[in-house]
Amino acid sequence: MFRQYSQPAPVIYGCGAIQILGEKIKELGCKKVLCVYDSGIEKAGIIDKAIASIKAAGIDYALFGGVVSDPSDEVVDKGGAVALREKIDCVAGIGGGSSMDAAKAISILIHNPGPARTYIQAKPITVNTKAPVILVPTSAGTGSEVTKVAVISRPDKNAKWSVFINTTLAIVDPELTVTLPKFETVNTGLDAFSHAAEAMTCINWNPHSDLVGEAAIRKITANLLIAYNEPDNLEARSEMALAANWAGLAFNDPITHVGHAVADAFSCHFHTPHGLNCALALPETMALVAPAMPERMAIIANAMGLIVKGNESGAELGRMVADGVRGLMRLMNMKSLEAMGYTREKVLSLAPDVMSNHLASYCPVQITEDVAHGLLGRVYDTYR
Repeated sequence: MFRQYSQPAPVIYGCGAIQILGEKIKELGCKKVLCVYDSGIEKAGIIDKAIASIKAAGIDYALFGGVVSDPSDEVVDKGGAVALREKIDCVAGIGGGSSMDAAKAISILIHNPGPARTYIQAKPITVNTKAPVILVPTSAGTGSEVTKVAVISRPDKNAKWSVFINTTLAIVDPELTVTLPKFETVNTGLDAFSHAAEAMTCINWNPHSDLVGEAAIRKITANLLIAYNEPDNLEARSEMALAANWAGLAFNDPITHVGHAVADAFSCHFHTPHGLNCALALPETMALVAPAMPERMAIIANAMGLIVKGNESGAELGRMVADGVRGLMRLMNMKSLEAMGYTREKVLSLAPDVMSNHLASYCPVQITEDVAHGLLGRVYDTYR
């Protein structure tokens, strides 16, 4: 079997790296950039740092601050209209996964006719975009700055669908994550964990996903709780920023699997944050796939610092990893589905959504509706 791995774009990493945003836009020969972000980024003063860098490089700019959590194709269309009106030739996504995914999708509309939903499909297509896309994450979670995928909500289908595009450059500045609230720190951190772990247990895993996925899990296990308890700890924030970036690299080629299918179902029906959903699904997702991939689960367990003797069965390794993740969730006061007011019956009703999600097909265990039903039940029951 042949396996392929790649990296969509180069990465510039380091504290204060946002200062070179304008310089990099200029090097690309661009004249006017559209900054794409949400209201939280504006309130945190991060967009002001981006604008200062852009102005210093003598680059013209326009602003689109209309991004919301799990942005819809309508948000993308609005951003695309601004890009066309302002004659934009470059897009900079500044923020969490929602802002970066919106920026990616908006770049499609600069040289391709709308509406955006034409390109955002249940089975993602690749659009050969021409406008440079620079991505600046402000949370340590999605890794979207180094993936080709843009995940966009389709309210008309009550689903989250995707599109693949070209990305140009990632600028990872850990200082931008210091203002991240505790709730988002844990959600995004465990989102990154799920990216690494699902990439390593996907049917399309590759040596590159193994390398960066394992390293990401080691950093997350060592630093997430510190970043949660000590928000101003720049060393822990820096390690988490790097871990999230590596986790993004890990799943760019293999893609994620059934844990993210569960997360998408929660997002569409409960409108809960993506990272929270991934975290809730993660322990039982690992327990589900462990018997099919015991050697890979042993690597994940070792990366978490768990004591592995070498004679454990796949199921035992899966339980160890699941218990370890749940323990971390409890230390960071993550709420359960029950505590958030969702009934077991409602959660179980999402089984068809999980089974039909294209990500489920990348799981090493066949996801029938019965399997999805059982998985959802365990997600609900084992973390309360």
